Amino acid sequence: MMRPSRLASAALAAGAILAVHAVLAPSAARADAVDDAVKAFEDYLNTNPDSQGLRNQIAELGLKKDPRVAKALLPLLKGRKYDDEVKIAVAQSIGKQGDKAVVATLKTMADAKDIEKEKPKLLAALLEGIGDVDAKANYEFLMKIGKKQLDYSADVAGAAFRAASGHVTAETVDDMIMQLTAADYVTTKDNPVKAAARNGTKPVLIEILKKITGQDIGDLKIWKEWWDKNKKTWKPAAVGESAEQDLSKIELYSDAAYGFEVKRPNKAWIMRRNKGGQHYLTLEVMDEGQKAASCELFVYGTKTYKEKKPEQIAQNWRDNNEPKFRDLKDAEWDKKCTYGGAKGVEMILVGQHKDDGAVQMHNVFVEQGEVMYYWICTWRSGKPASMKDDIEEVLKSFKIKR
Repeated sequence: MMRPSRLASAALAAGAILAVHAVLAPSAARADAVDDAVKAFEDYLNTNPDSQGLRNQIAELGLKKDPRVAKALLPLLKGRKYDDEVKIAVAQSIGKQGDKAVVATLKTMADAKDIEKEKPKLLAALLEGIGDVDAKANYEFLMKIGKKQLDYSADVAGAAFRAASGHVTAETVDDMIMQLTAADYVTTKDNPVKAAARNGTKPVLIEILKKITGQDIGDLKIWKEWWDKNKKTWKPAAVGESAEQDLSKIELYSDAAYGFEVKRPNKAWIMRRNKGGQHYLTLEVMDEGQKAASCELFVYGTKTYKEKKPEQIAQNWRDNNEPKFRDLKDAEWDKKCTYGGAKGVEMILVGQHKDDGAVQMHNVFVEQGEVMYYWICTWRSGKPASMKDDIEEVLKSFKIKR
């Protein structure tokens, strides 16, 4: 067997060294970059910068997300040298650095009486920083403050609950629904501060629940019903995954929150949930890059609404939309119907719409169990007639299971 020459051995060794450097160089470069950024920041502090400039530098340094950044920022929270706006900027950035050593300082400041009573914005920022560092270990602390501040400050209570919600378990969902119940209870006897705090915190709690469960529910009664049915089997989404259900490949959509199901008529149709929009669920089909037909479902609990009957909602829809038609060749506005097992009214409209051109619409309004469901279904004339038939399939597949 031939032995490698000294020259070949040297070449192999050199290659190995280069390979090691190739692996180590990126991390070393990153380390140097953070060290350089921290040094530049400390030099900048020595120039006695103004508040606005310093806040900008804090925000930029905070993007590094490194424990060394936290150590550089921590001294700015102490003493009176820096104003509250600077300390808020520090609190908003420091928790994202992943250094648990800063928690003790943040909690001590959050517990201070003068901050609790006089500096709600700073307190809110401190709480968010604590949650960013370690929501799990500080969950009880954050929830305790949130519960207390529910009667005093929506900014602080909301920040505390948002920070705590970084730790997602069934207990978290249970706690947030309990706090939503408390926030929902406001009477005429409550003082203005308490009423404002609860009313301001309520939408924050709803958004927290939507985010951690993936359920798009806006009504307390429905949240309670959904949780009563699902708390024994519900599990949080895996780390890095969204709690929201992917509807792109689902043929039969079953909604546990509002108790209904509906089928996608065929693979050409797209089904999606809507975030922040007025309607709850959309099914639509495209033709030549344009929306050819669509079915939009609106769902909400009627407890807090004046209009509790399908006829009332249908009339509201007519009042708002009839003027948008330039011409109506056929119009049945309040035909009695049964869809999904619930009674209500439907509309059959054919005409020229000022925004959508020539269209046909089949709208359905039904109610069951204090929940309103209504479909606004549109087919654009000139598109394949099969799409109009698909709309009828969607409506026939709709079933309420409350």
